Amino acid sequence: MIVTISREYGAAARAVSQRVAERLGYRLLDDDLPVVVAAHLGTSPEVIESVEHRRPGLAERLLRSLNAAVPELSQPVLHHDDIDEDAVREIERQVRAAAARGDVVIVGRIAGSILGPGPETLRVFLQAPLPWRIAHVSESLGIGAAEARAEIDRIDRGRHAYAEERYGIVLGDPKHYDLVIDVSRFGIDETADLIASAVTHHLRA
Repeated sequence: MIVTISREYGAAARAVSQRVAERLGYRLLDDDLPVVVAAHLGTSPEVIESVEHRRPGLAERLLRSLNAAVPELSQPVLHHDDIDEDAVREIERQVRAAAARGDVVIVGRIAGSILGPGPETLRVFLQAPLPWRIAHVSESLGIGAAEARAEIDRIDRGRHAYAEERYGIVLGDPKHYDLVIDVSRFGIDETADLIASAVTHHLRA
C-alpha cells in the first residue's frame, strides 16, 4: 500500500508521517528524496528541497518542484535558470519507483498527483487553521508569530502555484484526495491513528 501525504505548511505533516510509518511498519520517503535526486543530478539537497516553495512565473509553467515537510525556514529562492526539467523528471521517477516497491509513506512532492488514484494508494491531505499552524511553526523553529506567518504564506503560495501549473489541481481540494484531516482537531497521534486505520481497513476489505 502507498500512502501519500500532502499538506498545508505547518500542519505537522512530518510528525504525523513518521508516526504513520511506524504504526504500519512502512518505509518513509521524506528527507531521503531530495538527497537521492540531488545525487543523481550532481547538485545539493538544499537546491532540490527549495524548488517547491518558489512561486513560478509565467516563463516557468513547465517547471516542477517538490514538497517539504514541517517547518523549514529561509530556504534559498532560486532563479528559473537554476531549475532544470531533468530535476523534475527525476523527482517523479523516484516517487514512482518508491511506489512500485510498495509499503511506503511519501511526504509531499505532490505525490498523490504524480501517482494518481488507485486501489493501492491512499492520498491524504493534512490541514489546520492558520493560527494553529502559526503556533506550530513558531514553536518548531523558535521564531516569532509574524515571521512564522510570513513563512507559511510564502511556502503555501509556492506550493499552490506549483500544483496548479504543473498538475492542474487546487492543492487541498478534497476531490483530489481520499482522506482530508484537520490535524488541529485530532492532534498528531490521533491523526496518525486515523490514517493507519484507513490503510488497515482497506487491506482487510
